[in-house]
Amino acid sequence: MRDVFTIITERVLHDCGGEPICAHVGDVQVCAIKNHPTYQVLREKVRLGRSKSVASMRLWESVGTLAREGDQQDREKWLMILLDLLTPYFRGWSKELARKWHYEVSDIRSAMVEGALEAWFSMTGGTPSNKLLDAMMTRAFTGARGLVEAGGSETSATVAEYWFAGAAHEEDSTLRASSIIDAGTVQHPDADERIRGERTGALLQRMGAMGHTKILHGKLRSGCRDEEDAPAINPAQVGRSWVDGKNLYYRISDLLPQYISFSAAANALGLSESQASRMAGKGSLPFRVLWIGNSRVVSVKSLMHILGIQDSIVHPDDVENGASHAVGE
Repeated sequence: MRDVFTIITERVLHDCGGEPICAHVGDVQVCAIKNHPTYQVLREKVRLGRSKSVASMRLWESVGTLAREGDQQDREKWLMILLDLLTPYFRGWSKELARKWHYEVSDIRSAMVEGALEAWFSMTGGTPSNKLLDAMMTRAFTGARGLVEAGGSETSATVAEYWFAGAAHEEDSTLRASSIIDAGTVQHPDADERIRGERTGALLQRMGAMGHTKILHGKLRSGCRDEEDAPAINPAQVGRSWVDGKNLYYRISDLLPQYISFSAAANALGLSESQASRMAGKGSLPFRVLWIGNSRVVSVKSLMHILGIQDSIVHPDDVENGASHAVGE
């Protein structure tokens, strides 16, 4: 019988597709570790029970970070993986509880997943990974025991997928392209867009970074980008994209590395590495951590959000015009 545990595993296996998976930073191509297992192999090595290993806890922390960051689809994928890593520790106990209380094991497992998700959404992003793990397991067990002790076995009329309908919702959503220009306060959005791009280009020119920037522009103009990675454009930008024959807009973060070291992220916030490490242990660190082996890294986009740096969308033509003006051309 397919229960919620089975559905979670099937969903994860479908999303991972049997390909190597990177649970460090989420992308095999940019990870410093070159050998990655399939999800099935990775799952067998994870130990989150009483005998949990340091490596497993670091992986758990990275998966938790990936489930908080990125776009909606990525957050949902990693949240499902987070749940699937827990289900091996719920299976035996749920069967024992079902036998003892003469209850449907599928209902018990649904209650456990509901409890784990309630803990996930009630915890802040800065919660230490070990406390998050304990909270999710505790709420899962509490939810199951509360179900059977409440009396009569009942089966939910709603399918198990219900619990994941809003699983990827986060209040701290990433900035959308449509919200960059506030039409209520800016009279000429088109002019605002060009000014923003030219100011960015002038800044990049003064920093000596236009060489790197023009390499990205060349790739965009030659079509060397998956359209799914292109930022969404608003109606006013459609005409410009029609003239170009493609969507050439990009985000400022596309010029930056995806991740920086833990110490560099700490310095950006005016903290020493030791101060940041102590704050991470207390759950008061404002940014979340990803583990690559024994090294810690931080998402640049996440750090930009924390520092209040807008990940603006610009057009290559405007950026290059601004750079030219900066050198008097």
